[in-house]
Amino acid sequence: MLDGEDLGEVLLPARELADDAADVEALEVFLYEDGDGRPRATLGRPKAMPGEVARLRVVDTSRVGAFLDWGLPKDLLLPFAEQGNRPEVGRWQLVKVVRDRDGRPFASALLDRHLEDTCDAYRQGDSVPLMVVQSTDLGYKVAVDNRYWGLLQAPPGVAPPRPGQRFTGYVQRLRADGRLSLTLDPPGAAKSDQLGERILARLEASDGFLALGDKSSPEAIRAAFGCSKNAFKQAIGKLYKAGRIAIERDGIRRL
Repeated sequence: MLDGEDLGEVLLPARELADDAADVEALEVFLYEDGDGRPRATLGRPKAMPGEVARLRVVDTSRVGAFLDWGLPKDLLLPFAEQGNRPEVGRWQLVKVVRDRDGRPFASALLDRHLEDTCDAYRQGDSVPLMVVQSTDLGYKVAVDNRYWGLLQAPPGVAPPRPGQRFTGYVQRLRADGRLSLTLDPPGAAKSDQLGERILARLEASDGFLALGDKSSPEAIRAAFGCSKNAFKQAIGKLYKAGRIAIERDGIRRL
């Protein structure tokens, strides 16, 4: 039994305890309510904390709604009023974990209720956490930092993002209407450094030589690294000056 202060004594099931648990004075736990509304403790962590957008699997449905696997003994309720579409057991559902008036967590698939269309919290080039929600004719609609909507332009040569995938993105530009335009390419020098590390990794996997260089076609470079020829030339130029590669007639070689 744990001292839950205002909650009183809280049960942590014995199956979660190690053999030497009697010697531990304090534990960091996650609290949730059991089926009878009593507080319970677990050493595990949910797949999504309250306030986070997540892709969770539907494990059951009932008269009150659907239930999602969020990694705890008690599944997370997705009420009928928060569904939007009819969840099916075994399918995945994009939701935001929110709280009711009594502080109890539940899931909502109505993301427009919980994500803002406009944002003035970032500057151009800022890095932000993203989750892909759906593809559109203009790009990929993403949840930014669990709070805002944004539009992601995926770089050419990269596999199409899937709903539920998480990325670190960058604010591409600040639009006059306050909406976020995003990219997966880091700005400036960071972008060049990242590309340089990818080139070195490809050299390592190719016995130290790549048949790509200043004379290669933009198409060949784009197919290999998903970047422009100019970005590639800048990256190998930095690697050359750092003494990490040699630029040869037919390609580049790792030193």
